[in-house]
Amino acid sequence: MTITNSEIKKLYGLAAGRCSICKVNVFLNDVHIGEMAHIIAKSTNGTRGGEELSHGRNSYENLILLCANHHTEVDQNPQRYPVNELNRIKSEHERVAASVFESPRERQNDVDFLSLFMRFVPFTRLRYFTDGLPISASLNLCAVGDTFEALLIDNPHLYPLNDSGLQTRFDSFIKSYYALWRLIAGFTNIDGRHQAHFSQANDRGDLHMEKRHLPYTEVVKLSKKINTRHHEFIAEHAGLIDFIRKNFKEVDLDSYEPYKI
Repeated sequence: MTITNSEIKKLYGLAAGRCSICKVNVFLNDVHIGEMAHIIAKSTNGTRGGEELSHGRNSYENLILLCANHHTEVDQNPQRYPVNELNRIKSEHERVAASVFESPRERQNDVDFLSLFMRFVPFTRLRYFTDGLPISASLNLCAVGDTFEALLIDNPHLYPLNDSGLQTRFDSFIKSYYALWRLIAGFTNIDGRHQAHFSQANDRGDLHMEKRHLPYTEVVKLSKKINTRHHEFIAEHAGLIDFIRKNFKEVDLDSYEPYKI
């Protein structure tokens, strides 16, 4: 059975005529570059072809709209793109496409929140500010928590975010930040006294681990904890950047404006 016109219209309509992964318009300069990819191959010998089907192989439920490049990538990387991941990508893309028209005010609130956050946080440089961990970090990193907390007070109507996918991403990011920052700004009880993990910032705004005042065993344990939290933070940061770039293109990730007295 071939793909029916009604299934084609539904697929293209709900995907807003864009690749579900890179969001490129599948009609480029009047040239059709879109492809209806099978989530579970139409042949049992094809990519993911042995997976269990709940609908017909040529049904809307088993199709995802992609550009030619991503169709090839999806079919050549079944480990990276299993059935559940493709269904998630498709569902998320269609939800974002619908939100532009079904809830424009809610989407604009999310854009406003992100734009304010990016204005006061050097977001694209956060990885650079933590590259020296577990030994050193930049005090600029604290702008993440300071800005987030200020936004909650000054603009309580903007958070939680309306887009569920964005809320999940941002929530994971901010939690990973606090988990890391608590270690940097924290202290350890040593023989009845509180010893800060990191020194006060120097003239360059750099914080350094207090290795001279912490026992060697504490330095080793703290370094391991920081490395773990640092890796989690970097992963969440990268994931949030990728999500915003794909789904909120109107947000400038590099709009940070240093405060001037």
